[in-house]
Amino acid sequence: MTHIEHELTRHLLHLSRTIGARPAGSAANVAAGGYIVRSLESAGFTVDLQAYPCPTWEDLGTTLEVGGVAVPVGANPFSPSCDVQAPTVTAGTLAELQALTMRGRVAVLYGQVAAAPLAPRDWPWKGEHDAAIVAALEQGAPEAVLLVQTHEAGLARLIEDPDLGLASATVPAEVGLLLVRQPGVPVRLRINARRGPGSAYNVIGRRGSQDEPRVILCAHFDTKIDTPGASDNAGGVAVLLALAEMLGAHHLGVGLEVVAFNGEEYLPSGAAEYIRHRAADLDAIVALLNFDGVGQWLAPNGVTLLEGSQAFADVLEHLLRRYPGVVRMAPWLESDHGFFALRGVPSVAFTTAARQPLDHTRADTADWISPPRLREAAMLGAEIVAALQGKNPAWTRAPRAATIAD
Repeated sequence: MTHIEHELTRHLLHLSRTIGARPAGSAANVAAGGYIVRSLESAGFTVDLQAYPCPTWEDLGTTLEVGGVAVPVGANPFSPSCDVQAPTVTAGTLAELQALTMRGRVAVLYGQVAAAPLAPRDWPWKGEHDAAIVAALEQGAPEAVLLVQTHEAGLARLIEDPDLGLASATVPAEVGLLLVRQPGVPVRLRINARRGPGSAYNVIGRRGSQDEPRVILCAHFDTKIDTPGASDNAGGVAVLLALAEMLGAHHLGVGLEVVAFNGEEYLPSGAAEYIRHRAADLDAIVALLNFDGVGQWLAPNGVTLLEGSQAFADVLEHLLRRYPGVVRMAPWLESDHGFFALRGVPSVAFTTAARQPLDHTRADTADWISPPRLREAAMLGAEIVAALQGKNPAWTRAPRAATIAD
């Protein structure tokens, strides 16, 4: 193992094993932020904390009985507490859901209406389908909602909306089969949850003036509520810290910010908070590099460029020829870089080209993460930063008429 692979592994293991699950606002999240602060300071960066309010939530115990028999269940993040006894109604399509009489019942959602986590109402990339599901649930006013997860990688909660006031939980496929085969079966759902106001913060390490042209390197350090978050996103933070250590020792011809964002998994977003404070100087960003989900053993790293000029795209393409294991991906927005790309900031997004179903579950452990693939992401990131030395934002930016925001 090379020195950089050793350092990447050290960061990965500390975040995912020593600290573990670190949702925004939690004590573990604060511990992870403190570790990042110390790492950046030791690399020679001036560090600031950008605090903002966020909700906190903790599951103190959830049970589900179907016909009097206890079955596996997990409360959805931000669900209110409840003790509900009622028969079920089921829906596998949006049309079925919209036609249900749900008042006084527990709504069981599967198939088309539980195929992926339901986007919170304030999520920037929420589609019409998710909005229609939320509208149907709020209008139908069930006693509670149970969502059926169909893949077998471990329980990933399917509602994560702080603004949805319905009690809800997710059940594995075998429990869903039991419920769907017995429509009207009596169930009892008990959720004991604690929710309250909290605070989160972004960690911002700087070299050079805030106002000079700068490159931003970023990764989010929060996780879902009960996952160690090795792929999502201890590996990305490990790459970020390794780059800080590598670049901190060199004089650079462009300003550099290393930002560990909070709140990527649940709203409110730390990236949006950063932009709220720094909207006036986004034009000074030469480029942003975001590392989210890199380094899995069983899938290659992937890279895409959003809002970049043709000159920047050509440089990136030239660099990628030296990395045959990295896949060129179509542009995607669903991470912190999306908030910047929508505002015309040239953004290079690093991820894994074929995400595994272990993401967002307790199975997302460091065993699945490859130190050589993390090193590959870090070295490519360093080469991109080197290629941007002496460049200004006008050189990297796409023509304004071609931006996603337009």
